[in-house]
Amino acid sequence: MRRVVYLLPLLFAGCSCQPDPVAGGAEPPPPDGAAIAAAAPVADATSQTPAGLSSVVAPTLSAVAPGALDEGTTVRTYIYALLNRDRKAADAYWSGGRTSSRPDDAVLRDIADLRNLRIDTDSPIARDTEQPSRLREVPVRVRAITGTGTFFFQGWYRLQPRPDGSGWEIHGASLQPVVH
Repeated sequence: MRRVVYLLPLLFAGCSCQPDPVAGGAEPPPPDGAAIAAAAPVADATSQTPAGLSSVVAPTLSAVAPGALDEGTTVRTYIYALLNRDRKAADAYWSGGRTSSRPDDAVLRDIADLRNLRIDTDSPIARDTEQPSRLREVPVRVRAITGTGTFFFQGWYRLQPRPDGSGWEIHGASLQPVVH
């Protein structure tokens, strides 16, 4: 208990090993991050940056038009069109506006008595070396609830830019049942 009493004055007095910047008359050196920020060029007020941003932002390379649905959203929107049994809208997401006679994801299209569908997408993966990438693969996990049970699928959808660059279209798919 005595040791605690002896240490209390040190808590209130502060540490004596740090120099007092006011007493020395010189300003302490800035931290490394501040020194780097101070040396960085300031953005010109006339540059084309959005209001409120103080740094120049490099444009992101994209194979599709700005404002187009991203790859994951495209896949989810397509699958929800299948859930709503709107085959015409779903087929429009495929390359050329239609699927083959046996679509790559026929396992989803053939589910009878579908009551609920959940899809989880992961970040798209570039499947080519072009910059920006023109062939993207979106990993997916699907849970389908039917009148007879719950089914799980895992796989991917490959997307490419539409010919006019307005968004992504499905180029191919691979879905496999998963046992849980």
